[in-house]
Parts: sequence; structure tokens; C-alpha cells
Amino acid sequence: MITKNSIQHLLNHEGLRITVADVTDAAKEAGNIHNLSLFSEIIIGKILAATAALATDFKNHEGISLKWVTHSPLGIIRADAYEGHYVRGFIENPEAEAFDKYDPAEEKRLVCENAQLFVTRYSLLKQPYISTVNASCNSISECLTSYLNESDQTDSYLDIQFQLGEDGKLERVACFLAQMTPQANKKLYDDLFILNSKGWKIFGDKEDASSLSFLIDKEGFLPIGESVIKFQCTCNLDHIRNSLLLLPETERNELLEDEVTEVCCHYCGKKYNIPRSTLVKWFNDEKGEGIQ
Repeated sequence: MITKNSIQHLLNHEGLRITVADVTDAAKEAGNIHNLSLFSEIIIGKILAATAALATDFKNHEGISLKWVTHSPLGIIRADAYEGHYVRGFIENPEAEAFDKYDPAEEKRLVCENAQLFVTRYSLLKQPYISTVNASCNSISECLTSYLNESDQTDSYLDIQFQLGEDGKLERVACFLAQMTPQANKKLYDDLFILNSKGWKIFGDKEDASSLSFLIDKEGFLPIGESVIKFQCTCNLDHIRNSLLLLPETERNELLEDEVTEVCCHYCGKKYNIPRSTLVKWFNDEKGEGIQ
């Protein structure tokens, strides 16, 4: 059984690499923060899991920022994975399509049918770089597999799965990513992930021959890295200050009309109450001149 709330990196002697990311509690926390419907909670859970799995260069602390433009009433979906075990994310307009059940046809219509993906990668060894992919797919899994094969030019197979509990609520959500290293056995990769139309059950027991756990054991995959994964935001006053300094003069002046400005983080919902005197100081420090 795949470990709950963890990210695992595995490699076998045939040069095949698997990354498994279970973000169950992170998805539930995002759902609680934003009061999401079941459908939206599953969608953000799927995207959080995939974003975590994309950060394969864990030794160099690779981070991923995903901006998913749906061109639907849901708006933009954002997700970040960083430090090897933290994720955060939100849906711009989750209330626009607040379904109390999951329907793959709605995932296709609202998230995948006319999607545009912006993926930023950064690590200790590389400067940040952005890849953009236009995708029209049936599922989030297909869209991200398309991104990996087209933009990263790496033979990749990505699948995201979830389970509901007896109460109808989200119980598990996870993603697994299979890739070839340069020395990999291409035939074995194709047999396991491309020609295998049934896929692999992420949450199945090791005794189940169709489960990912069975595959990992049978093909001799060994762990090369593992850590607990959880929801954590990076918002702070410095980030807010830098964002406000990007505002044009007219909008700055509008903020200064109020004694206190409230700023709410889109990711974690935390609210910051910033006094006018603090805004004046920030704007003055940047300009090097007084505000009358």
C-alpha cells in the first residue's frame, strides 16, 4: 500500500523511475480553507498531487509552480510544490461550478478541454524556467502527461487517482509518475506503462497484481528518497509588501484612503491587516520621498 501523505522516489535496475505523491490531507486542508465542494476538492487534490510528483529532482530541492488556465468559469488554478514536501494551491472561482459529486465529464469540460498550462521549474542548480503547453484532453492526468512528453521531452506516464470514503467524502488522492532515465529499458517501459491499457491501482494492496505496490515489488523498484508531504503556505508581510509595490500610483492612493487595508492570501486564506502608516512607510522607502 502506498503511504498516505508522503512523496516517494523509486528507481529500478532497468533505469525506470517512479515518483508517487499522496496529498490526501493537503487536499482536505485546501478544501476546508476555501469551503470547496466535493468536485472542487477533488480537482485541487489532483493538481496538488501531480504538482508534487513533477518535482523529481528532490536532491537539489526542485520546486514547481503550476498555473493552469482553464478558460472556464473556474478561472485559473494555481499550485506550488517546494522544499521536497510542501504543497499549496487554490482555484480562482470554485463556487462557479460547485458540484456535490465528481463527474469525469465535468473535469474534461471545466478543466481540460481548452487548457493552457504554465509550469515553472526551479532548483539549486538551475535558473527558473517556464514551459507553456496548450492542451485539449479528457483528464488532468492526460494534460500533464502531454506537458511532460512535449515540453520536457522525457518519456513519461502520469496518472492521478482518488478514493471516496463510505461517507462520500474524499478519502485518498495521489499521483504516480513513471519516467525513463537515459539508460532505461524502453521495451519494459512501454510494456508496463504505454501498452498496459488497464493502468495500475495506486491504492491497491501488494497482493493485487494490478496494483502499483505489486508492480514496485515485482520490478525491483527501490526507494531513493521519501518524505512526509503537507499543505504549507509561504505568505508573509515581505511578499505582501513586494506585491503592493507593483501597484500603479492610482491604486496605491486608493489604499491610503483607508486607515487599515486587509489583504487575504489566496492560497491559505490568512488575513493581514496593514495600517495606513505601514503602507506609507513602504511606499516612501521605495520612492525615497515623502507622501503628503
